[in-house]
Amino acid sequence: VTTEPFTVYIAGNDEYGDQLSEIGRNDVNIIATFNPKTKQMLLVTTPRDYYIPVDSLTSGVAVDKLTHAGNFGVDSSMATLGRLYDTNIDYYIKVNFTGTMNIIDALGGITIDSKVAFTTSYDTSPIQYTFDVGKNECDGAKALAFCRERQTFAIGDNQRGLNQMIAIEAIMNKATSPSILTNYVNVLDSVSGFFATSMPQDTILSLIKDMLNDYSKWNVQSYNVTGEVGTGNSSFFQLKNMSVIMPDETSINTAKDLIDKIENGDVFDVDEYVGNTETESGTEAETTTQSSTKSGSSTQSSTSSSKKN
Repeated sequence: VTTEPFTVYIAGNDEYGDQLSEIGRNDVNIIATFNPKTKQMLLVTTPRDYYIPVDSLTSGVAVDKLTHAGNFGVDSSMATLGRLYDTNIDYYIKVNFTGTMNIIDALGGITIDSKVAFTTSYDTSPIQYTFDVGKNECDGAKALAFCRERQTFAIGDNQRGLNQMIAIEAIMNKATSPSILTNYVNVLDSVSGFFATSMPQDTILSLIKDMLNDYSKWNVQSYNVTGEVGTGNSSFFQLKNMSVIMPDETSINTAKDLIDKIENGDVFDVDEYVGNTETESGTEAETTTQSSTKSGSSTQSSTSSSKKN
């Protein structure tokens, strides 16, 4: 992990409690791709209600909500996302609501840079929190509310996914800061038991020591795949007409490209790359439309001539 790219599945389980269950639905589904040589980190989030082929590992592959993969275990979620993005996922980190709050509090809180202003609903948290556009200082409870809210937003789960990545970026920035790294032994002790991971302890320590030897800041960027709200049936559970998100294939392909670029060692700005890609796609679509229009006009002219003859 100190010389070669690697990918981690970050799973947020929608439960409270000190015991972290191996099986359960995941509200947060983020693929984090790291390149230690270039100090580039990419976070790709997938909506929990994404309606995609789910790999159950034991009962085959069938279309269902991504969150339902968690009912078959974290390995099922990893296999499902690996299939979706054509990538190998090396490790996982799984945390529930309680663990998320405890980890953030152990870090001394985080600074969330919100892109939208909103107030959380009562369904999200017992305390209503207000977030302003820009920097918001958050303890664990406030940060969790930021990650969970979706009812306030017109784009619902898509905005929640964006907010989750913003929070993850804030956690990563705090966790890799000199003040935390130089005190990593105490920090690790304080957060132990709050999360589950398949990354070996010696691998974690190697990564931390590498960061201590080089304080160069990681460039953390993010991208979220999108889709349209629809309805669908569960292939594994007796659920009909579920609210789901139908995947946007263009955004999935963009995510694949971004992951490949990070792994290949490219240094780039995600927003700029995505913007250029969308512009090129729009130009190609316009050119195709114009060509089709010209072709149609030509055909119509020929038909008219035939009628005259």
